[in-house]
Amino acid sequence: MGSVPELRTVEPELADTSATKLNTVGQALALLRFLADATMPMGVNAISRQLNFAPSSCFRILKQLADAGYAQFDNRTKCYSLGSAAVLLARRSLDPSNTFSLLLPSLTDFVSRTQASVGFWRRIDRDRIVLAGFVESPNPMRIHMSIGQRLPLYIGAVGRAFAAALGLSDDQIRYELAQLRWQIPPDTDEYCRQVQCCRQTGYAVDEGNFAPGVTTVATVLTDTMGGLSYGLSAIRIAGQIGRSEISSIGDALVDLREELGSTWLAQR
Repeated sequence: MGSVPELRTVEPELADTSATKLNTVGQALALLRFLADATMPMGVNAISRQLNFAPSSCFRILKQLADAGYAQFDNRTKCYSLGSAAVLLARRSLDPSNTFSLLLPSLTDFVSRTQASVGFWRRIDRDRIVLAGFVESPNPMRIHMSIGQRLPLYIGAVGRAFAAALGLSDDQIRYELAQLRWQIPPDTDEYCRQVQCCRQTGYAVDEGNFAPGVTTVATVLTDTMGGLSYGLSAIRIAGQIGRSEISSIGDALVDLREELGSTWLAQR
């Protein structure tokens, strides 16, 4: 099974996690981040030393987190680890409006017709997208991507589609591309031409730049307020797809976008 490499980002750390600098909410967030990064369960005293918290405060907050399911306490070892409620909360944060679930029947039908895996991307800030949903193709050799993967906005086929929809000029595109790291960097002028082409066809294509041996076709979706909030990427292993099929999948993506725009968005 093929896999798309993940580009990982590092979360900014709190500059000072001492109890004198943080209120209770800040301490709870620091504890959750600590448990998320910990490689093994740890006791209260060890955690309080690492975070420079008073042991009594650390114990009190950890107990509350454990009672709510955000931390897990092992009675045998007296150690804490991250709880399952934190996982559920994180998953919910990927798609607060539950959009992927609403689209899933249409996306599943698209996958069965095109034999392409489909990624559902949500724009989370000015220059980032996150994979909020994924439907694998039925092919024996297929692409897998991890939910929660975050990428720069303008990378890959989805990036070209966003650049086209947001109306970036060639100079703006060149600036944005200079900030990115690719597996195989595209030629900047060619990327600009591909963005222009996307404005005409409604879909963009990445052939091996984001991930060698992988061809991706993508388009973007607007939310109920007309904002460019979502991207759809159809993904195939390069040896399984020809030029004519790329166009067919692209046209099918545009049709799907129009279908969704006139049905589920209108109903919300």
